[in-house]
Amino acid sequence: MAEIRTNIAVTETESQAFKKFQTTSTQEQPLPQGDGVIRISPFDDYFLFTLYEDTGGEDTPIDLSNVGVVYLSFIADSDEIRIPYYTNVEDLDLSQGQVLFRISAEDSKKILKLNNDNFYISTRGVSPEGDVSDESVLYTGKFLSLTAAARESLTAQIQDLQLQYSRDQAVLQTQLAAVIKERDGLAQLVADQNTTIQALKNSNQEMSNVISEISKTTSSQSQTAAVLQDKAKDAQALAQAAQNKAGQTAAVQAKQQGKNSKTVVQIAASSLQRSSI
Repeated sequence: MAEIRTNIAVTETESQAFKKFQTTSTQEQPLPQGDGVIRISPFDDYFLFTLYEDTGGEDTPIDLSNVGVVYLSFIADSDEIRIPYYTNVEDLDLSQGQVLFRISAEDSKKILKLNNDNFYISTRGVSPEGDVSDESVLYTGKFLSLTAAARESLTAQIQDLQLQYSRDQAVLQTQLAAVIKERDGLAQLVADQNTTIQALKNSNQEMSNVISEISKTTSSQSQTAAVLQDKAKDAQALAQAAQNKAGQTAAVQAKQQGKNSKTVVQIAASSLQRSSI
C-alpha cells in the first residue's frame, strides 16, 4: 500500500508515530469474523482496515464508496462510542475496502473503561436531507489495551516457548527411549558374551585338567619305558656276554676235543705198533 497522506500538520514525534501507516501490509491473510484484534492506547490511535467479502471462494474487497458512513463502534452497558471513518486523508480507496479511523485520546480513555471488549465496523446510509438508514454490521472483533496486548503477547510467547519446549522434550524423550533400548540391547549382548566367555573358560579349564592328566600319564609311561629300555639294554648286554662266553667255551671245548682226539690216535698208533712187533 502507498503511504497514506493527511492534511494535518504533525510534529516530529507525531510523524514517527504516523509512519506506522507506511508499514501496513496488504499481503496479510484476511481474518474471519471475530478474529481481528486492535490495540488501543490512552493516546490518539489510527486504525486502517481493508474489508473483504467472500465471492465464489475468493476474498474480494468490499466497495465502501456507496454505502454511506462507515463507523467504528464500541458498545457497552454504560456507554456507546461511535467514531465515523476518517476523511481527511489522501491515497485511500474506499472502493477497494480501505477505511481509516482516528480515535482521539479522549475517546481512547473512554473505550478502555468499557466493560465490553468488542468493536464493530458498520455502515449507515445518510440522505442529503439528513435521513439515515438502518445500520449494517460489516465486521466485528476484539480490542485490547496496549499494556494488556503486550502482556498477552508475552503470554503468547511464553506459551509458544512452552509448546516448543514440550515438542523438544517429546523428541528428546523419544531419543532417550531409543538410547535406553540400545543400551539394554548392548547390556544383554554383554551378558550373553560374558556367559559365552565363562563357558569357554570352564571348557578351557577342563581341557587343561585333561591335558595335565595326560601329561602325568605320559610322563609316567615315559619313565616306565625308560626303565624297561634300560633293563632291555642290560639284558642285551648280559645276552651278548653270555654269547661271547659260550663262544669262548665252545672254542675251548673244540680245542680240548682236538687234543683228546690226537691223544687217542697216538695211543691207538702206539698199541698198533706194539701189536705188530
